[in-house]
Amino acid sequence: MTESTLLLVLAYVALTALITLSLLRAPFHWSLKLLLVLATSALYFVSYQGWREVQGWPVSSPLPARFQLHAAIIDEPDKTSGSPGTIHIWITDLSAAEPAEKPRAYRLDYQKSLHTNLQEALRNLRNGVIQLGRIKESGVSGMPRDFTRMGEKRQQLEIYSLPDPALPEK
Repeated sequence: MTESTLLLVLAYVALTALITLSLLRAPFHWSLKLLLVLATSALYFVSYQGWREVQGWPVSSPLPARFQLHAAIIDEPDKTSGSPGTIHIWITDLSAAEPAEKPRAYRLDYQKSLHTNLQEALRNLRNGVIQLGRIKESGVSGMPRDFTRMGEKRQQLEIYSLPDPALPEK
């Protein structure tokens, strides 16, 4: 049982205990009961977000500085439906000094240059060449897709093949 799963189980136990305490013959004032019910409602949201993390839903959080690419799915923008397009990638974080963990799914906004780079990387993966990646901060470049992203720093994703090992001379 992972730590996330254990925390979610404890959240549900706390939720059940709070509901039972507040609604069954509790001599509390009605305002305290209301506060407990609102607190349990907040726990619903917390547990839902936790389950999304445990189940492996793609996250929109920033990518690690160094990673290994395992797979990618590219959904191009569709003008008829108004879909802006997304790119889902599965990567393993290589930034930490500890052994790599399991792959994590990330959701990225669609970019034509990223689409092209990922297609080449996927072709290399199919040929058995391990693909690594790194993030380069590129500052603010161009106008964002919407005004809620004004001033944010853009990350440039660089994907490259694992270099051949340097063998010692005989």
